[in-house]
Amino acid sequence: MFRVRRRGTTRTTPLVLLAVLTASALVTPTSAGASSIAVTQKQISDLSAALSRQEMRSETTANQYDAEMGTLSSISTNIGKFQLQESQKRAAAGVTSKKLAVAVVRAYVLGASGLQSLPLFNQNVTRSDATKVYQDRVIGNLNTLVSTFEREKKSLQNTVAKVAGQRAKAQHATYELKGLLEENIQLENDTQATLDTVKGRLTGEIINYEITAGVAAAKAKNTAGEEQAIAAATAVGGQNAANEVIDAEQAAIATPTIAEVGSSAQGNAAVAYAEHQIGVPYVWGGETPGVGFDCSGLVQWAWAKAGISIPRTTESQYPAMLHVTLSQLQPGDLLFYFNLDGDNLVDHVVMYVGSGPWGTDTTIAAAHSGTTVAYAPFFSAGFIGAARP
Repeated sequence: MFRVRRRGTTRTTPLVLLAVLTASALVTPTSAGASSIAVTQKQISDLSAALSRQEMRSETTANQYDAEMGTLSSISTNIGKFQLQESQKRAAAGVTSKKLAVAVVRAYVLGASGLQSLPLFNQNVTRSDATKVYQDRVIGNLNTLVSTFEREKKSLQNTVAKVAGQRAKAQHATYELKGLLEENIQLENDTQATLDTVKGRLTGEIINYEITAGVAAAKAKNTAGEEQAIAAATAVGGQNAANEVIDAEQAAIATPTIAEVGSSAQGNAAVAYAEHQIGVPYVWGGETPGVGFDCSGLVQWAWAKAGISIPRTTESQYPAMLHVTLSQLQPGDLLFYFNLDGDNLVDHVVMYVGSGPWGTDTTIAAAHSGTTVAYAPFFSAGFIGAARP
């Protein structure tokens, strides 16, 4: 099986993993599965390039949009100015219109013909200057008002047209760019979502490839190959991926390598011997009762006292025993933990007690430096499996 070790115990040099591994470095494809990985890698490359182009286009559009927004601010100021002029001219035209209405009525009363001829009076006018005064003040003023009104009306129409033109310019300058920017951003989001999906598929393909490689290595008793498969899966999928490879490698071995399997009586005996060492300090590499134990040293000594010989370290204990499920646990069974110190290996073992301070979850172990042999509750973090000596 895969090479494992117990934290703090003599072991083989662990496989050193790079912090970041590319997908191509994780596998050496020689099969149809590897071909699928290559295709997915090409998809990721194409999608990444497309996303880069879209982001650049969005950045350019956003800059243009910002510039047009500045122009819009200026245009909005102009619109406000023209609207004020429009309001003032409407008011002026209104005043002129009222004056014109009064003048027309007055001209009508005085009998002016066509607003251009001399008025006819119903009374005798003996002084020519009186006639001239009426002509200037009535007919002349009326013509002036008509001219003024027409001029103001034309000026008002021009101002209204300017306001409409400025509004149209503002809409063209901003709405079109805003819509384009929104489309670009949506396209970016869609591309990113597709890229994430394809990356996830690549991860799954690599993990499946490493499971296949790990199983082949396990059947060939190629420990280095097993470790490489576990490490590669861990690099792309973390602990869960490593567990998948480990489970597959274990299942690939039809008959576990077992020297002997202890009875329930021997398991109870092993627990009793371990309990007699409660309070003994943890000592790295320790295997001496009353002096010091490390985790694997304690369980090896206790089971030896019960009549069963097991390997010394966790890297050799776990693959050499009968693996059992949690529902099958008996007192004395051993619980193994993987990668607690970041080495991607099995590195800790505790003994199942079955009853005690934590009820049926009670275990006993030499945990780590600074502690003593003691009861502890079962914990699941890093748990890889249970085995029976």
